[in-house]
Amino acid sequence: MKFRADTGSFFMQAYLILEDGEVFTGEFIGFEKETDGEVVFSTGMTGYVESLTDPSFAGQILTFTYPLIGNYGVPKFKRLDKDLWLNRESRRIWVQGVVVSEMSVTPSHYEHWKSLDQWLKREKIPALVGIDTRALTLKLREKGVMKGRISLKKRFVTSLQTESNAVALVSCTENITYKPVNPNGTQVVLIDCGVKHGIIRQLLNSGFKVTRVPYYVNPICLKEKVDAVICSNGPGDPKKCQIVIQSIREILKEKIPFLGICLGHQLLALAIGADTYKMKYGHRGLNQPCQDTRTSSAYLTSQNHGYAVSRKSIPEGFREWFINLNDGTNEGIISEKKSIWSTQFHPEGNPGPFDTN
Repeated sequence: MKFRADTGSFFMQAYLILEDGEVFTGEFIGFEKETDGEVVFSTGMTGYVESLTDPSFAGQILTFTYPLIGNYGVPKFKRLDKDLWLNRESRRIWVQGVVVSEMSVTPSHYEHWKSLDQWLKREKIPALVGIDTRALTLKLREKGVMKGRISLKKRFVTSLQTESNAVALVSCTENITYKPVNPNGTQVVLIDCGVKHGIIRQLLNSGFKVTRVPYYVNPICLKEKVDAVICSNGPGDPKKCQIVIQSIREILKEKIPFLGICLGHQLLALAIGADTYKMKYGHRGLNQPCQDTRTSSAYLTSQNHGYAVSRKSIPEGFREWFINLNDGTNEGIISEKKSIWSTQFHPEGNPGPFDTN
């Protein structure tokens, strides 16, 4: 424990140790414990509540590049339905840890409930403040994302356990049905690979009845009518989700309309014979520009992924729907003859603000 003369308070010094041995020194904030994870960064200026509750970040230590995080605090969370929240993306925080340059301890907002520090303590999530996040981000962009450890000691990271199927950690464990206020008579089955609640909210707002099923459930085995299937976002390597890939193949044979989002996009690609690969540092933020290959229209999109679909591997009968205007990577595919679509970005995030919805 050390004393800060400028604030008149005590703090616990801690370290972020990367697998290559480099050490970043900061102060513990949030819940004081050691943790391991893949160190990634997000460029969003806002939306830290949504990012921290996004299941796609499971197993990762999230670095916020924006220099001041937490200035509007954390709102009181509101439940819409069973296990469905209005102002968060899942039931809990999924990141292993948080790294920031500066965190506001005196937030100001009319819906303010707790400070970010208080919320992290409540959820038992460790965080480091006072880190040179610019230097850390530049390193991750140059070297690629890497494993790291938040620790009280400057010890080298020897090994970290990698979850064989991260989707199993974040998926629901039973079927859940949500009914819209103004139904349009269409039943959508949502394969939950770590779904953001924003996807469910948008489907309900559009009038769809939504049945959310665990990742290992094949929608065509359900007794009720299935008008369309959506495969959600989620964490980890898509090639480790073979059970979902096989389900998608069977769905496509039944000619059921299909939409994949983020991880769901990658799983669709693998199901039709395309290939995926791990990106150097991924896309995580609210300002990724994507272009519709059919109309040449460009959109600002919300993204959170570390894997991508190989453009050259997309088979005949399908074409690229969107491409990333920053690095030229694939951002979506579409069938030339059937009702099959996918987007790598999050259309429900619509930071444009609503054009991708």
